[in-house]
Amino acid sequence: MLVGAAVGAAPVAVAHAERWPIKVTQRHQADVPKPGTTSAANRRLQKDLSALGYFTGPWNGYYGPDMAQAMFAVQKVNGLRTDARWSEEVERKIRRGFVPVARSTSGDLVEVDIGRQLLMVVRNGKVVKVFNTSSGNGKPYGGGKIANTPRGVFTVQRQVNKMEKSPLGLLYRPKYFSGGYAIHGSGRVPPKPASHGCVRVSYEAMNWLWKTNSLPVGGRVWIY
Repeated sequence: MLVGAAVGAAPVAVAHAERWPIKVTQRHQADVPKPGTTSAANRRLQKDLSALGYFTGPWNGYYGPDMAQAMFAVQKVNGLRTDARWSEEVERKIRRGFVPVARSTSGDLVEVDIGRQLLMVVRNGKVVKVFNTSSGNGKPYGGGKIANTPRGVFTVQRQVNKMEKSPLGLLYRPKYFSGGYAIHGSGRVPPKPASHGCVRVSYEAMNWLWKTNSLPVGGRVWIY
């Protein structure tokens, strides 16, 4: 397998989040987003989160797995319990409009914040899309190996535009940045470290990364 190497350092931002001035939809008590349902309230929440850069999947009003991933992300950014459920507290945080701050200051790249388990698409120092992610869980596996995700600045070495079978499982449309480590789609992306070292995002998130060419071969990945 091709091996990706760290390609340099980048300046570190002092803040973890910044505020975006957006107008958030007013809600009534009986008109609130609910998991497992399809409603106008859910669609408004999808639009509000998308305005802040959180990836929600299609604006179809369905509060399903894609919305759960977006809620995980916004809860992480705001230091809330990650249960993927809407609440008045989550609503207040959304109204304040806080989004993550990039560490990089120029160029196009993907940043992975291991501490908060977030993946961010960054363009010229501005976070334009935020995803829930799940990285290495730090546990031993396979005869003494440890499930850690490598830190550093890497480039995408190769990519596979299909479901690929690896020794550790199935990787959906993987983009390899260091040996067998990849950013890839998965059917299970909890709000905590759970992989053998790869960086997981949802299937729809991976489709978006491919469709928008946000992480091409040669593209940078900064993991910290």
